[in-house]
Amino acid sequence: MVRNNGTVKAKRALTENKHSHKEKTTSQPVAKKRKTEQPQELNKQDEIKILREELEKAEKESREALQFIAEEKRRLKRENVELEEEIRDYGVELRYIKIKTDRELVWKSQEKEVLVKSLEKGQEADRADNDVFAKEEKISQTYLEAINNLKEQIKNSNMTAARAMALRKACEMCQIEFNENFNDSVPKILPCGHTACLGCIKNLLTDGHVRCPSDRWFTKLSGTPESLPTNFAAL
Repeated sequence: MVRNNGTVKAKRALTENKHSHKEKTTSQPVAKKRKTEQPQELNKQDEIKILREELEKAEKESREALQFIAEEKRRLKRENVELEEEIRDYGVELRYIKIKTDRELVWKSQEKEVLVKSLEKGQEADRADNDVFAKEEKISQTYLEAINNLKEQIKNSNMTAARAMALRKACEMCQIEFNENFNDSVPKILPCGHTACLGCIKNLLTDGHVRCPSDRWFTKLSGTPESLPTNFAAL
């Protein structure tokens, strides 16, 4: 009996412990578990619909992009044509300006060349005139000396001035008697008709021209002074 009582006590204690544990567990609030939202799975039709919408959107964007590119190409082509026209216009204008400038430069160069030649010709003419005047002055001085000598001869003789002049056949410029044996003393007829010795004609010759001291006629010789006709009547 003692063994049984101990067993009964033990069972009773175990039962009491279970009840107390149950009460404790029931008295404490139990925390609710949070439900996690699971992604809703799409069926095949929904996926196809979404893909079609994305495809349509992409096709629309592609069409818009192609349209924009085409418009840009047309715009760039128009601008390119306008630029080419402007370049052609500028090219024509530049060529015209260049031609005009070149012509003006040529004209100015020609004008300058003509002016320089005119100045040179004028200077040559001035030098020729100065040479002629110097030669004529020298000849005039020689002529005066010859006249004075002739006056002295007439004064010291019974010969009249007219007869002395008639007997003496000499060059009117240098008053040297004509002599066919001496080259420079040969009487030559100038284009104006006056007679002068070859030496005086050579002295008066300037650039192929001769100015006669008697009438101041300026003539061009077609050849050399030696080619002028000889005045045999003056010999």
